[in-house]
Amino acid sequence: MYASLSSFDGPVFAEMHRIRDHALQRNVADEVHVALLHQSGWFVEWMEGPPAGVHAVMGRVARDARHRGLQLLHSSGGPRRLTEPWSMAIVQTRERPTDFARRVMTLREEHRKGLVPDPATVWRRLSTPLTHPGVAEQAVSDRFQRVMVCSAQGADSFDMVRWLGQRHDAEVVHRRFAGSRADGLDVATDYVDLDSGTVVRRVIAMARNGLHIGLTQAFLPDYSHVILLLSGDGTRDGNLMQRLVAACVRLAHRPVVVGLGPLPCDHATLQQTARRGRLVYLDCDLAGRIDAQAWWDAAEPLLDLSLAPSFDSMPLPGAD
Repeated sequence: MYASLSSFDGPVFAEMHRIRDHALQRNVADEVHVALLHQSGWFVEWMEGPPAGVHAVMGRVARDARHRGLQLLHSSGGPRRLTEPWSMAIVQTRERPTDFARRVMTLREEHRKGLVPDPATVWRRLSTPLTHPGVAEQAVSDRFQRVMVCSAQGADSFDMVRWLGQRHDAEVVHRRFAGSRADGLDVATDYVDLDSGTVVRRVIAMARNGLHIGLTQAFLPDYSHVILLLSGDGTRDGNLMQRLVAACVRLAHRPVVVGLGPLPCDHATLQQTARRGRLVYLDCDLAGRIDAQAWWDAAEPLLDLSLAPSFDSMPLPGAD
């Protein structure tokens, strides 16, 4: 993983699409998977693959005039976390390039001293604004909690995150993700960091299509819960659950699923789908007016269940 200052003019996402189209032709042959981030005038690139392939990609990267001042931040061996050849993200924050540079230089010095956090931790530490609560504690599992919210219909998950930001006077960070497919649309994902005093909770609104993107799947093991805002339409709700199950299929650690829905909602069918995917499913029905506050008021108490049951302790479908 490395960071570098971007040095091109024009729309960022269009340039990153051009980088993707060129890189996919070469990186796939080298068996290298890549995630590329652009934030505050910096690039961060995370590569996974055989050493020869990674070194070949790095050689091409070093000659690319669209960036300068390359800083190596991480190098290690281990199983892949990136599930597709290419993912990319743009994070929009109020931070300046000098703010981002502070984190880059800190991580560079840690790398030189032989301190090797996992690559996902490096990515998170770089992409979290310095002003957010819990910046230095993201690797501490009992202090920093990540929760994804995804809606079966409409943009209720994004409404919830915006409402939480307003309620707590906290910055909402806007991001765009895209995957390997040239014909695939990029997706939105917003998040807000909330400090309750005992835990810093990151609540992330993810577009439904975002569950297919490798960068999303790379971080799914770090989520404690995924909240599904259900519509009451069996087809829409079932499709969302199937997308989540497919996204989690390679994971050793799976988040707990919280299904929130209006009456009537077919939780039994959703629970069966979840169990076939080895996911724990907690259901909750909402009555009366449903808005961002109602969704959150129903979900928040379930997120405090730090000792949620494991799938292995639960009966299989059809068992007595």
